[in-house]
Amino acid sequence: MLSFAVIRTQAQVEGYWKGQIDLGAQKIEMGFDIKVTEKGFATSLDVPAQGAFDVPVDKTEFHQGKLDLRMDAMNATYSGELKGLAIEGSFTQHGVSFPLHLERAVKEAKQARPQDPKPPFNYKAEEVTFANPKEGNSLAGTLTIPEGEGPFPAMVLVSGSGQQNRDEELMNHRPFWVIADYCACHGIAVLRYDDRGMGGSTGEVMEATSLDFSYDAEAAFDFLRNRKEINASQVGILGHSEGGIINFMVAARRPEVAFLISLAGPAVKGIDVLKEQQKAILRAQGMTEEMIQFSTNANAQLFDIVETSKDRAEADSLMRQLVKGWGYNEKLTGQTVGQMTSAWMYYFLKYDPTEAIVKTNCPALLLNGSKDVQVIASQNLTGYEKIIAEYGKTNLTLRELHDLNHLFQHCETGSPNEYFEIEETISPEVLEMIVGFVKSLEK
Repeated sequence: MLSFAVIRTQAQVEGYWKGQIDLGAQKIEMGFDIKVTEKGFATSLDVPAQGAFDVPVDKTEFHQGKLDLRMDAMNATYSGELKGLAIEGSFTQHGVSFPLHLERAVKEAKQARPQDPKPPFNYKAEEVTFANPKEGNSLAGTLTIPEGEGPFPAMVLVSGSGQQNRDEELMNHRPFWVIADYCACHGIAVLRYDDRGMGGSTGEVMEATSLDFSYDAEAAFDFLRNRKEINASQVGILGHSEGGIINFMVAARRPEVAFLISLAGPAVKGIDVLKEQQKAILRAQGMTEEMIQFSTNANAQLFDIVETSKDRAEADSLMRQLVKGWGYNEKLTGQTVGQMTSAWMYYFLKYDPTEAIVKTNCPALLLNGSKDVQVIASQNLTGYEKIIAEYGKTNLTLRELHDLNHLFQHCETGSPNEYFEIEETISPEVLEMIVGFVKSLEK
């Protein structure tokens, strides 16, 4: 238990602190919610303009009036000093620092989106927990069960990259909640769960890869099949983005998987996905072709090291030599290399989903938005088409959806900068396609 003196000191910085970073062309508001617990601090970050809320702060230190915060996933830190009723300091991301003056404020409630489900609900929603016996962790989630006798067809929802809650909450959108609600209203049960390390779920994250996450999804699949309300022969997996890799991993191991739905799930190697993604995002953001080519050439050197390296240690060593030759200081070198050689990124870049796709024999609906700049439709669907042609995979159904982005919102450019501003969470046509596909498989 913390001493009274420590608690009193911590109380000086407890609360919600808000300020703005001046980027010249725009100002970005940031808010830190600092709470004191019996074990120390629990801090989260809000960046409303980017639709980021309650982003976990990995480390909070406050000593003799000095505050230090670290956000590993963002490669960012904040360092400041408490002066009266304000904190004077700087926010640093990817080695670039900006002054950030923080003052006490009231944390604003997140605004509901038009498609957020609203009560009364004509289905049952049950809070559940289940174990992943292979990894030794537990997952917490919500099981929505339609009204009626059952047993019902069902699906597990698997989120995209980065640790997300059971609603796959991103940019103040909650797409998995919207999908679960729509499916439950149309006779399909849905299990959505917090990614390991988020919400009520436990498990190793820092050294975890997509393969590790696939065993979480498999545990969710088994949990569903053992529920009396569920038709065990009609349980499938819907995956978004990285989740569209993970669902094929599970189905390749488990022929009992009844169907797959992939929302922008990659069909090509991770390196190839990121090469095209980076160019498309920069182009959607209005960068000149000269700047895009400069960035592409630099990244290509890093990707080449990953592709030819025998392990992470070798890649780390070679990358450090490369970026130091670019003039990077020690801190920026560490951030750049650390991101590229992290367990998750290194695995993702080298992973080719072809084998798992070929081994999967259940019906699979594969959707891509035409304006997706993260998993490019032309590259991705072509990847599926090559697999179909080479291996005769008649179980795969491909659809390119006009004017939809990576989140399957109707959009203008597809740039991630639009995600937060768009009020639509997910296209109604996609919801209809999901339900229609599952219903078409009922016996």
